[in-house]
Amino acid sequence: MIKYCPDLTGFEIRESYLRGGGTNKTVILNHCLKDACVAYKNGKCIKYNNNVEIIKEEKK
Repeated sequence: MIKYCPDLTGFEIRESYLRGGGTNKTVILNHCLKDACVAYKNGKCIKYNNNVEIIKEEKK
């Protein structure tokens, strides 16, 4: 599982492929920057006070 930072979201407006469909708003989420982020220290996001690293559990 990959964490996404709420500060790194944006959106893109695209024309609909169908006639009369209007436009679609697509949300863009970027990966957590981890060590490159100023609010990240020792596996913890200081700004949002939560752990960033997630250990995957093995499926049985």
